[in-house]
Amino acid sequence: MNELVEREVLAPAAADALSVQLGQWMGRREAFGLMAGRCSAADIEILRRIREDKLYASMNCTWDEFCARHLHVARRTVDKEIARLHDFGPAYFTIRQLTHIRAKDYQAIAPHVTEHGVNVDGALVALLPENSEPLAAAVEELLQRNSSGKREAAPASFDALMKRCQNTGRALRSFQERLDEKQRDALVAEATEIRNAAAALGACSLT
Repeated sequence: MNELVEREVLAPAAADALSVQLGQWMGRREAFGLMAGRCSAADIEILRRIREDKLYASMNCTWDEFCARHLHVARRTVDKEIARLHDFGPAYFTIRQLTHIRAKDYQAIAPHVTEHGVNVDGALVALLPENSEPLAAAVEELLQRNSSGKREAAPASFDALMKRCQNTGRALRSFQERLDEKQRDALVAEATEIRNAAAALGACSLT
């Protein structure tokens, strides 16, 4: 059988197989949990094939109509999920199912994720259902570290700091209540801290 004839014979068979797969998948109602974040990477891969191979046409509808009628979500929602599979890989969907992490947060921890699990300081937490609590703790730890790193990497500008000082000064001048001893000590300590920080920046004329 030459290559051309072989393609002509095999192509319909492949299309039939995919149509059967589409029918089987359509019967799995749990696969429609797109909005609830319950879809697995395998479900999204099937959706990708349905879109790329235009299998939805066998149901006499466009891709938009297939998503609306049979998945009960907007086409852009499905397209986003397919894009996430491409960008993040299968591990994202497992971690999302177990920890309910958001896509933008996953981007922050992605360097610590492999197909085997989440790595925190050399300790790997496997992507298993029974590890949902350790995984959630690992994800939270990595997110907190990322948040702290951003704060350290992007200090406030001098103008922003001055604005805060001015606002604090005005608020203190308008404060009408009498301070007790503990409150006075706390205020003196903070004022001293600001004076020392200013002196370290060369503002030594403060009295």
